[in-house]
Amino acid sequence: MKILSIVVLTVISICAQAGEPWKDWEQFKAVYISPEGRVVDGSSPQMVTTSEGQSYALLFALIANDKETFELLLHWTEANLAANDLTANLPAWQWGLNTETRQYGVLDNNSASDSDLWIAYALVEAGRLWGDYRYQSLGYFMAMRILSEEAVQVPHYGWMIVPGLKGFQITEHSWRLNPSYLPVQILKRFAGIYPSMPWQEIAQNSVKFLKQSAPQGFSPEWAVLDDNGHVSPDANDGKVGGYNAIRVYLWLGMLSHDDQDKPGLMAHFEPMLRVVETDGYVAEQYDTKTKMQTGYKPLGFLAAVLPFLASVDNPSRLTELVKTLGTDRAPSNKPDHYYDSVLILLGKGWLDQKYSFNKDGMLEVAR
Repeated sequence: MKILSIVVLTVISICAQAGEPWKDWEQFKAVYISPEGRVVDGSSPQMVTTSEGQSYALLFALIANDKETFELLLHWTEANLAANDLTANLPAWQWGLNTETRQYGVLDNNSASDSDLWIAYALVEAGRLWGDYRYQSLGYFMAMRILSEEAVQVPHYGWMIVPGLKGFQITEHSWRLNPSYLPVQILKRFAGIYPSMPWQEIAQNSVKFLKQSAPQGFSPEWAVLDDNGHVSPDANDGKVGGYNAIRVYLWLGMLSHDDQDKPGLMAHFEPMLRVVETDGYVAEQYDTKTKMQTGYKPLGFLAAVLPFLASVDNPSRLTELVKTLGTDRAPSNKPDHYYDSVLILLGKGWLDQKYSFNKDGMLEVAR
């Protein structure tokens, strides 16, 4: 099956030619990345940097073939979030200005497994695409550390990735998990290159968990998995989807059409697709039971669901929503719109054919 968006986006003239500079990335760099290689989220007075921001920027730099920025980002991440050694330490998830001491440094040293997965993935693929054994080795060590510190073997379920090093085993028999922390592409890529490790089981269990945590096709922010293999809504964030869950549809939409799990996942999450098609927008929050959307309509959220919409046979609706996003829509030039800008690069970059993932999760880039 051909990716439908290729035809549609040619008609509406937003596809970039292979090899052209990625202007959205240059805009993002200018606004959000410091000369030292730190991605700055200016939405708070603490001028926070997260391991998430560093991970996405590493991916963008790789896609853009921007080796200099990739190395700056990696060096800053290792030096400031991982105590100078990514082979021995997972990155702290939050760094910024301590309002009490007025000093910059780590604000929360817990890890974030989604960021760690993307950093390890960017390193592995950088090693492959750029022929750099150092990156490949560092990616391997990070992937192994993720398994040792951010994976659990749940009785009657199997291996799963938990959201971080600490704080997510809520009882002796249950874990609080985040569906958006499970990009199937990465898990399958690691399964292919590290076959002796339980990545294949994690990938299979993650596909199962994504469906079980969204019984009506609407992914929640968080869900609970117990050692009887039962998945239930999280007490605090199990009835709504929003800033986390929007990425479930992004990762799903960008799965290769040759991925054997994509048809089943698309069918399961079709109810969310229909709401987007009917409403013509994506709001900042939705109720996982009533399917009602509420709040304002971030452009980044719209960009995030466009690959999802492009994966089904509805070119006219895709065309309308791409026009809503704007054919020339770039990341914001305001430093407090970090997350919207990240989602625009991810979603629109995929639609512009700057990058894609094959059925084994391997990154394919326009050169």
